[in-house]
Parts: sequence; structure tokens; C-alpha cells
Amino acid sequence: MNRILMPYRLQLTLCFTVCSYLGVSSLALSADGNATATHTETHGPDLYRGIQDRFRAVTEKLKPSLVRIETVGGAQPLEDSRLASRGGAPGGPNPAKRTQNPFRDAPGGGGFVVADGPTTGIVYSADGLILTSSFNFVTQPSIITVTLPDGRHLAADLIARDQVRKIALLKVDATGLTVPQWAPLDDVRIGEWAVALGLGLGAEEPSITVGIISALNRMHSMAVQTDARLSPVNYGGPLCDLDGRIIGLCVPMAQRPGELAGVEFYDSGIGFAVPRAKLEPIVEELKTGRSFYRGWLGVVFDPRHPDALVMQKIASPSPAANAGLEVGDRLVEINGKKLRHYGQLVQAIYMIPAGERIILRVERDNVEVEIKLPLARNNELGPLPDIEEPLDPAQPNPEQQPKPAPDEPPQEDD
Repeated sequence: MNRILMPYRLQLTLCFTVCSYLGVSSLALSADGNATATHTETHGPDLYRGIQDRFRAVTEKLKPSLVRIETVGGAQPLEDSRLASRGGAPGGPNPAKRTQNPFRDAPGGGGFVVADGPTTGIVYSADGLILTSSFNFVTQPSIITVTLPDGRHLAADLIARDQVRKIALLKVDATGLTVPQWAPLDDVRIGEWAVALGLGLGAEEPSITVGIISALNRMHSMAVQTDARLSPVNYGGPLCDLDGRIIGLCVPMAQRPGELAGVEFYDSGIGFAVPRAKLEPIVEELKTGRSFYRGWLGVVFDPRHPDALVMQKIASPSPAANAGLEVGDRLVEINGKKLRHYGQLVQAIYMIPAGERIILRVERDNVEVEIKLPLARNNELGPLPDIEEPLDPAQPNPEQQPKPAPDEPPQEDD
């Protein structure tokens, strides 16, 4: 029971901790002119009205910088990302056949189907640049419209998107837009209040979820983490502080490939937002029309070595093949980070986009060598060598079939 009540006690404690910030405490001048603190009751309707007023003030301050994004057209991703690794849909021809190339940018939604509905964006510049999440464009829509805070409906161009950090940049033909204030990353502290806003429900007023900043430097130091509940309603919208400054752009993130990776944290209390300091260099590249895609080495590692990264198969062409890596080489380090198993490799590389150079240390014949190479997009990789199909549990195992007795001749078929 105590473990169950703990989160609620924590929230209650936080409410009382910020009472002074929300206007529950005040200063009064005494007869001698000195300032003395006077405190109202720390309970009752005044406290709750103060909290509500602060949240409403945050919403009012941000509303002029929020836009609603709607899309038309585009194909839904496969309902189950596992279908992308099979030869066809369930029940189709040869359903157990697996592709020889596991390097793919599948939707990765684990059964999540993208809904057709409004999403949220933030005004990034007064001349019509809109920042949002690439999650909103998985379906490759043919038409994008943006509703500005003044009610205007404008067509938008998708300038470019970052499928790794889940960021997209739009452009509308408008000027004089209200650019919000962003909180410097150095001002963001663990435990401070965080308010997430979204226009994805289609209402005129933004929806609100409230929590705290629960961690910093998450997702390869790209994001802050919050327990405010995030979902497609908020993706592309702001996570902000109680002064109405934007802490970060709300996006889904996860340590795995796929354009929908991260939606498994939907409304779970684990959400991520990218601060402006991390966004600015990416946006500068997006402005030029350059999109970012997940980077691949083009290597499959031998699962028989769980405590080492021994290369079992290498795609050709691929960054690994082009650098002269061979089957049997052991990957021991990436960008200065020691590696002992596949999980550490994922942590070291999952946020590095294609085209960016990395530094590997590889062991061959007990000699370590350093190799620099750029990662590649999945469509730049060649096929892997043929893979022996694993045992199909639906078929009899020949090794387990009864064998005729030595003194009996094999029976012939009729």
C-alpha cells in the first residue's frame, strides 16, 4: 500500500513546495518599512485556484505560438512491424520466409496504427517556419494544412525531417507570427514543473497535461524526460515551464529503429522533449532541405557470443564492407565507448544519423585497429550472404524422427 500511495504523496509534496511560487506567499511592509513575509493557508480553495491560474496563464501565453497541423492522403504503415521481416502478410504465400536483409526503416510501431487527425506545431520563426514532430508525417501525406492562432488556414510545405530525433520543419506563407520564448537548457532542473500543450484533439483551446522534469540528458543527451503524459495529441507541441517558456519540443523517442519508435510510451509517464540548444543545429540543416535518416553499419553479429560483438555477416556494399571489415572481426569500441554486448552498441549508435562518421576499434587476430567510417541509409546497403533458415517448429524435426531398427529393412512407400 505504501508503494502505491508514494506517487500521490510525491505530487502532494510538490504542490506544497511550489505554493510560494504560485502566489500563495506574499510580502508586506511593516511599520518600519521592512519587508516581512506573510503566508496564506497552505490548504483550501485559494491554493488550488492559484495553481489553476498559473496553468491557465501558461496556456494563454503559449496559445499565440501554437498551430494545428492537419494532413490529407498518404498510406498507413503496416499494422505490425514484424510483417516487414516476413515474405508476406499472415496467411500469405510462404509466411515463414524471412528477408535476408534486416536493415530497414520500418514503422516500428509494434501494432500501432497512425490515426488521421490534427496534430500540433510551434512557431519557430516570424516568417513562417513551423517546428513539429516527424511522427506526424509517417504516412507521407500529399497535403499539409496549418491553422494559425488567428484562424487562418494555410497550405504548408514539408521542408525536411529528422527521422532519428523525430523532428520536422514546415513552411507557411505568413509573416509577423509570434515566436515563443525558450528556456535556456541551463535553467532546466530535475523536479521542476512541466506543462505539455497540444492541439491534437481539434478543440480551440490547447489540451494540458502536467508533470515534472524527471531526468536530463536522456536519449543520447538529446532530450529531457518528463512524467507529464504525452501522446500524439502533444507530439510536435511544447513542454514548458511555469513562466510559459518552452523547455523542449515533445517527440516520441526509443532506443530502436522505426519511425513510430517511442509510441509504446504513449501516456505512460515517460515522455521526451528536445530543448532548443539541441534543436538549433538540426533546424539549420533542415532549412537547407536535408533530411536525416537512421544510420547503419551493415553488420549482423553472431548470437553465439553474447559477451562479445563478433561479426557474423556483412552486407555488401555497406560501410563495414567498404572499410575492409571481415567476418570474425570483433567490435570492441565506438567513439571511445567500450562495448561488451549488443545492448551497449545500440546505446552508442541509435541516435547517430546516416552520413555521420564514427570511429571504431576492431580486433582481428588479437590486434586492435582503429577505423573511421560514415554510417549509411538502409537503402544504401546491399544484401547479406544467404542465411540458413532456422528450424520451423511447425515442421517435423528430421533428427527426432523414429529410425528403423537395425535388423529391419527400411519400408518402401506404396
